[in-house]
Amino acid sequence: MICRTSLATFAAIVLMAFSPVHAASEVETKMSEPSPDQAETEMMNEPENALEVGEISGADEYYRLCSSCHGEEGRGDGPIAASLKTPPPNLTVLAKNNDGHFPFIRVLEVIDGRGITAAHGSREMPVWGESLTLDYDQFVARTIELELLLYLNSIQVE
Repeated sequence: MICRTSLATFAAIVLMAFSPVHAASEVETKMSEPSPDQAETEMMNEPENALEVGEISGADEYYRLCSSCHGEEGRGDGPIAASLKTPPPNLTVLAKNNDGHFPFIRVLEVIDGRGITAAHGSREMPVWGESLTLDYDQFVARTIELELLLYLNSIQVE
């Protein structure tokens, strides 16, 4: 378990550290830090949602984005699974089916749309990378994807 968590943390750090958007965002933040008066005014406004305060939960995002097909526990038994041409996979056995190692990069590529399984024909799963970047900035979109990865890693069975 420690190995999986360490690997997940490492993957998250590497993916965020090498993100050009993240680097540009850090530079922009340093250049435009709010004055003390601005910061105080902004603190008085309550955030509209968890994303504004940086509290992104992989479990919540999984439930919001994935559970309708993959099921609440990730076993591929969501309420709309039966209506799909290709049944959604059981996400709790990804590591088990990969010699005990969670396939972080492959799963990320499927989530964000870079990876397509040729045997499945057309893609039924939404491309969350494109969808998320329409709704959020790149950094938030990638953070959601990484939180999903960490959550999926946490539900793996032995």
